Amino acid sequence: MWVLGRLAFTFFLVFSLGWAVFPGGFGTLHFRESHPGLAGQLARLCWWFVLLVHPLALYRVWSGDLVGYWLAALVAMHVLFFLIFVRDVGTR
Repeated sequence: MWVLGRLAFTFFLVFSLGWAVFPGGFGTLHFRESHPGLAGQLARLCWWFVLLVHPLALYRVWSGDLVGYWLAALVAMHVLFFLIFVRDVGTR
């Protein structure tokens, strides 16, 4: 049963990584265009952090950590990142 939970988490993780790359990348780009300077750099740094946590979460879950802990952390990170920085995800 633990394998099914980890497989479901892996599926969610791949989907959320794609969501962070494409809409998150476009939104971060538009945020950086409208907020040059420190705010734009902070948005890019947070975007990279969100991207890099996905492989770490995958490794930790398959190493034996709790799925719920990493799932809650990733959902919270995505929600906060998209609420703070990513408002315009259009491709223009």
